[in-house]
Amino acid sequence: MLGQRLWQTRSRLCRPFVRNFTIAIDGPAASGKSSTARAVAHELGFGYIDSGSIYRCATLLALRQQAKDDSPEVADLITNAHLEINILPNTRQAPQRVTGMGRLCVPDVQVLMNGEDVSREIRSPEVNRHVAKIASDGQVRKVVLDIQRSLAAAAKAKSTGFQAKGTAANGIPSGVVMDGREAEADSVPGGVVMDGRDIGTTVFPQAELKIYLDASAMARAIRRWDELNSQLKETETGASQPVYPSVEDIARELEERDYADINRTHSPLRIAKDAVVIDNTNMTFEQQVYSITDLARERLGLERKYDDI
Repeated sequence: MLGQRLWQTRSRLCRPFVRNFTIAIDGPAASGKSSTARAVAHELGFGYIDSGSIYRCATLLALRQQAKDDSPEVADLITNAHLEINILPNTRQAPQRVTGMGRLCVPDVQVLMNGEDVSREIRSPEVNRHVAKIASDGQVRKVVLDIQRSLAAAAKAKSTGFQAKGTAANGIPSGVVMDGREAEADSVPGGVVMDGRDIGTTVFPQAELKIYLDASAMARAIRRWDELNSQLKETETGASQPVYPSVEDIARELEERDYADINRTHSPLRIAKDAVVIDNTNMTFEQQVYSITDLARERLGLERKYDDI
């Protein structure tokens, strides 16, 4: 009995502090992957990579150079581009609900392409219309795959991880083995959250936690319309404003994007066999974030925190 307890204790201590813990969040367009992944990363102290922004940068480059969506030039453009994805220190609060745990924070992300902040431009309707075609190109996906893994490695190295109750000041119990060696006093455990459409199936098939986030086409269309409308309000200057599509038009665009993603030849949108499927059509933002956070805590050998939410 004592031996069993010691084994259970040692097992629980060793699992939480895997330096390369990866959370892969996949799903169709406008299912809330990006905002959810950012909030989860913030809750866990993990790094975050928005893989979709890389394809959007490739699309923006193609549009600026007037390259055709299926042109080999697009792969060269993104290969030679310098990309940075930064989590901004000022976090905005999720508006859905406030609980005793406090309000969720959703960190803003800055995307720099060749030193230029393109965070807003890569979310434009024009980029939305072209990104699926460019993302289906095999050579582009090969280039982006290398970029994704490189950015994820850098994000893991910078992430702080989180401190479990009863651990040392640096969050690491004595005797815990990391990367095949005993953790050093200054080691900082951490991980990364990455969202996209093939993260759990292609980019990180060995990810410790895989999530497939889904919602109805109309729910996703409303969210996308709200996002575009919010951007319009933030940039109002009294000058003429672009006319964004109706919710119904966006729903049709999303269904077309879904079809393209599911039926493309290279790394199509699929639910990984070991993924946890979450349909958030009728969930609050808070509920979906905390459910994923608790799943991660379970995989890390820690107690769940948000069962009552």
